[in-house]
Amino acid sequence: MPGSTSMPKATIRAYSQSDEKQVRFIIGQAQMEHLAYANHFAYFHPITLAIWIAISSMFTHYMDWWPNSTYGVLSWLRLLPAFFAPAVPVMFFVDWKNRPFVEEAIENVLRRLDMVDIQAYYARSPASGLWILQFGERIIGLIAVDASLDAANDENILKESQKESLRGALDRKGTSRVATIRHFFVEEAYRRVKIEDDLLQFAIESAFKADKTVSSIRSLASPLRPAILDSLRRNKFSKGDQVQSVGILGWDVSWYTLKRTQWKEPNGI
Repeated sequence: MPGSTSMPKATIRAYSQSDEKQVRFIIGQAQMEHLAYANHFAYFHPITLAIWIAISSMFTHYMDWWPNSTYGVLSWLRLLPAFFAPAVPVMFFVDWKNRPFVEEAIENVLRRLDMVDIQAYYARSPASGLWILQFGERIIGLIAVDASLDAANDENILKESQKESLRGALDRKGTSRVATIRHFFVEEAYRRVKIEDDLLQFAIESAFKADKTVSSIRSLASPLRPAILDSLRRNKFSKGDQVQSVGILGWDVSWYTLKRTQWKEPNGI
């Protein structure tokens, strides 16, 4: 029809050099999700609520702000500042305890070898790749699968002074038996339709079909990124070794693995 506009389409494409700035931003943004969920879960934990109510009650008693029948219904309004003011230091304390592990994770992720030269790093194995999820002209997600010979190297953290000297490592070609999902993110507004599953399935199929050397794909996941964790579970990733506990409530960060034999099952991808 004249004047009608077509709906934007969601597409998955390979990373290009022009995406670099936005991809680096998204990778950092993905790590910040841990802090948002960690704080949210901690704020509404029964222990946190009990501490808040206890402090608020003591503060109200100290200020003698309990409702007084002399002033009628209006006396109940004095409870509002008495109960909400103590919530601020409680929330600040929770954020203060959760923030360090998130900041450390961001620093580590942005200093890995794949961040030196994204395009060169993910070209070292035919089973590797960084794919962009795009809706119309907007990038709404990405996933990066590392099947290079460094795929199992989780300590490959760089200092600024080492970057130039380690660029030679990008010339090392080959495929590992175990591929690692280094980055995985989809904007929250698009998660209702589980579009992250499409991105994950595309990456899995690409890695397994590109090189038969790859026998399994693994990814780190935790309850602090529930959309990613649920997507891994829906796509037959099974929980493996626990890596660490993080945050004020000690959430588990564990490896989740999908074996090629599981992927080949009739009910698989």
